[in-house]
Amino acid sequence: MTKPLGAIAALALSLTVLTAGPAHARVTEVDCVAAQKEAKAAIDAACPCDGAGNHADHVRCVTRKLRELSACGPDANGKRSCGSIPRSCVAKIRRVASRSACGKAAETITCCVAKQRDCAGDSHPGDGVKDGTCTGARRACDRVTECMVPRCELAASVERCTAIGGTVGTGRDCSTACGD
Repeated sequence: MTKPLGAIAALALSLTVLTAGPAHARVTEVDCVAAQKEAKAAIDAACPCDGAGNHADHVRCVTRKLRELSACGPDANGKRSCGSIPRSCVAKIRRVASRSACGKAAETITCCVAKQRDCAGDSHPGDGVKDGTCTGARRACDRVTECMVPRCELAASVERCTAIGGTVGTGRDCSTACGD
C-alpha cells in the first residue's frame, strides 16, 4: 500500500517541478516607474490637479484615463493589442493619484520625510565601493547611512510638515514631490 502512495507523491512532485519552470519563465518584470513617467503627461492633461472639484473626482478621472491607456482590444489586423500602460502597473499609478493633494484643501501639501533604509547586497560595507542598493530605492550604496530615502506624505500645513521633521515637497503629487 505504501508503494502506490509513494508513486503518486513522486508523480505530483514531478508535475509541480515541470509546470513551475515554464510558468516562471513567462513572468517578466515590468518597469512601472517608466510607465508612470510615460503616462504622466496624458493623465495631467486629462485630469489637471488644479481643476479637480474634490479629491475623489480627481482619483476617478485618473482611474478612467488609466483604464483607457491600458485597454486591450483587436487592432486593425484583428490581433489583440493593448495600450501603452501595462495592466500590472495600473494600481501602482492609481495609488499615486490617491496619495496626492489634488482636490484637497489648498493648505494640504506634500511633505518629504527621510526614512532610514537598509543597504542590501554590499558584501564589504565601508570599503568605498558602492556595491549595494538601498532597499526601497534604486540608489547605489556602500553604507547604511547613505540610505536615508525621502518618503512623501501629505501634511495639513507647512507647519505640520516641518514639525514632523520633513521638508515641503515640490508639487501636489507624490510622484515628483521628493525628487527621488
